[in-house]
Amino acid sequence: MQQNTGLADDTANLPLVVGVDLGGTQLRTAVLRGPTLLSRVGMLTGHPAPERILPVIFKAIEQTLAEANVSIDAIAGIGIAAPGPLDHRTGIVYDPPNMPGWNRVPLRDLFAERFHVPIYVENDANTCCLGEYMFGAGRGYNTVVYMTISTGIGGGVIINGDIMEGASGIAAEFGHMTIDRHGERCNCGNTGCLEHIASGTAIARHANEVIHAGEGAELLNFARTMLQHSDTVTNQSALPTTLGYEGDTVELLFPPSAAHASEQVQEMQKIQAEQGTLPEDELVVNARTVALAAEAGVPVARAIVQDAAEALGIGLVNIIHLFNPDVIILGGGVTQMGPMLMEPALHVVQERAMRVPREAAHIVLAQLGHNVGLVGAGALIYHYGKRGKHGGSEGTA
Repeated sequence: MQQNTGLADDTANLPLVVGVDLGGTQLRTAVLRGPTLLSRVGMLTGHPAPERILPVIFKAIEQTLAEANVSIDAIAGIGIAAPGPLDHRTGIVYDPPNMPGWNRVPLRDLFAERFHVPIYVENDANTCCLGEYMFGAGRGYNTVVYMTISTGIGGGVIINGDIMEGASGIAAEFGHMTIDRHGERCNCGNTGCLEHIASGTAIARHANEVIHAGEGAELLNFARTMLQHSDTVTNQSALPTTLGYEGDTVELLFPPSAAHASEQVQEMQKIQAEQGTLPEDELVVNARTVALAAEAGVPVARAIVQDAAEALGIGLVNIIHLFNPDVIILGGGVTQMGPMLMEPALHVVQERAMRVPREAAHIVLAQLGHNVGLVGAGALIYHYGKRGKHGGSEGTA
């Protein structure tokens, strides 16, 4: 069995790489040496078509190189973390749900035409797993599972140094394992999915459904009070909005700077709340609102978080039984809820998981924080380049 010695002990001698973290709402690029960022550029993507955003990505990479004071010739390669589905072997992206217009986009080849260095494209959850495996909480382990719990739920698995891809390159879709066989229909077409119960979007949707059913008066009052005293709220992304309830489209706003109501909207909401003119049927809470309400002891908020936590626990049990992992690494904004999420989830694991694989599995929080996607993208060059595996392409002049 191959032991994961990682590269973290010798990062000073690693070559420079560029990492690109491409998401539906945010684009980030960085020049890295191992887990260390020498420069970083970030911007909102605004859900653009590929022909519009690709030139922006190229310019962001050039800006990142300039800020690090290095040329493209000094770079060992560019790693791209992108939403799936995609084929990492060809670098083609196939119509990600949160990126309209990205159907069969040859992302690797397009990058190779512009930058004449090795290019690797990988599913974003897999890159996060790789980053934690090489430089974070997965160091020293052979069977590593990574689960991200944020707006959605995704994951990656590394076994004996290899990323588990699956026949179609979309293995480890943990968010779409069935937790409740009689549950509601998920956007993926399945029913009772973990993502539909325990993601940040699900928590927000559940809370808004309760409010609009007239059963969440205390949560509604808590949200109104937040708006009335919005200046005292440290994390402005936790503020509810009046942009209209859109059910499944209510997103978890992580990180705080990623997307939230504009200052003008927040000011309007504050005035409406103070005047008592804020219409109840337009008020929308998000998962951070629910988390703060749960911390404050609002019963319905605590029940919503408890329900999500128990579903997460069942998901962890399934992962333990399927993979018998050394470590399960939990990342994503929802994990910031801390003990009120993790304690019920771990209690379910203790109750339901078989003893031998349960005792072998360390369940820990991710270590690389908001930069995990960038670190993981950069790690693609170290991982595939060192092994000489497929997936890379080098442009020609």
